[in-house]
Amino acid sequence: MKKIIVIFCIACISASVIAQQEQGVRIGSYVFHVQKADPDNLTNVYVEEDPCPPCPQNNETQSKPRSTFNRYHSSDGFIGIGFIHPENFIQPNDGAGYYMTRNGNSFNLELGQMRRYHLTRRFALGSSLQYSFYNYRLNVSDPVYLEEVFKNTSIEKDDIYKQVFRSHNLVASAFTRFYLIPPKNRGNDGLYVDLGAQGDFAFSKYCKIKTHANQKYKFRDTEAFHPFHASAIARVGWNRMPIPGFKSGAIFARYRLTDAFNSKVLPMDLPPITIGIQLF
Repeated sequence: MKKIIVIFCIACISASVIAQQEQGVRIGSYVFHVQKADPDNLTNVYVEEDPCPPCPQNNETQSKPRSTFNRYHSSDGFIGIGFIHPENFIQPNDGAGYYMTRNGNSFNLELGQMRRYHLTRRFALGSSLQYSFYNYRLNVSDPVYLEEVFKNTSIEKDDIYKQVFRSHNLVASAFTRFYLIPPKNRGNDGLYVDLGAQGDFAFSKYCKIKTHANQKYKFRDTEAFHPFHASAIARVGWNRMPIPGFKSGAIFARYRLTDAFNSKVLPMDLPPITIGIQLF
């Protein structure tokens, strides 16, 4: 059997090494040498068994290649909608009752751009800049006199058909992102959690009232509305969601840490918790 192996190897390698003085080819633990002898133009072939095949030097062990990670930036535009918990919207000074917001008619719309700096496969820092619109519609059937909310008004409570508070805000946020399931490559797959803080600047706040007689009133009170407020935010998302036109989505929760209104002017406050979805 050994002779057959030797003859086969000689036929395969002789053409490529015929011009060289000496050539060694390793097959398993055997080394085949082809040696050309001058001037008779003879070729000698001999085989020797290597007692020690090639192995790592100095007791080094071969390690499997590891995938590398390069830090990079990414950005996405997003839209979102959030809904507000309806309770404890207005609490009068005498504690006689309170207004509540109406489910489905009180919401938050947002549109913005989010940027991220990926430090590792499991961690990233991010920021966002967005425009937010807040709409809070009151349930006017609750037992609160309008004078408790807006002083010096001549509108009777029974005449009110619709009453809403609205706010147009510029919003900036900073957050840290933790990938529970790291993305396989840039921007693909991956379950993540965001934790951060958000600051709002309200450049327009007002209250609109519509009566049964179709009379409309719009009230602005710069002393009643705080232009700045801060919130804590959390978001759980998944890249590559099966939503047409979007590559990922998330569920977010926001808790406002500061008062939206000056309690000395208006004995009220907005619901602090907003829960909704964002699509990227």
